[in-house]
Amino acid sequence: MNRSRYSLAHHPEARQRALWLIRDYPHIKARLEELDGYGTGGASDGQPRAHDPKSPVEVLAIKRAALSAQLKPIEKAFDEIPEEYRKGLWEAITARRRYPPYATVRTWKKWRQRLLWYTAFYAGFLE
Repeated sequence: MNRSRYSLAHHPEARQRALWLIRDYPHIKARLEELDGYGTGGASDGQPRAHDPKSPVEVLAIKRAALSAQLKPIEKAFDEIPEEYRKGLWEAITARRRYPPYATVRTWKKWRQRLLWYTAFYAGFLE
């Protein structure tokens, strides 16, 4: 049996999580851009608030950091893939389109497997 370093056969949950993380990329990116458009809310009067110990700026910074942390593994994984396969893989995974005809199906599956592996690796889904 040929075992590839990039095989996720023994980690089906990591494969699925990586796949859905890539598919959620446009939504995460849109949410991050939406948060970038927010201000700090209303003007503060300088008085402490007992019901909300965190400032609005702090809450937005925490949300931005969490969303950025989800985007980073995908971007790093795509950097590992050759340029000519990125767009085809992106459309095949996110829009569920067919692979472009300039490479064989075997080649596309090889790079898809590596993309999923790198995403799972950089996201910390593999132990």
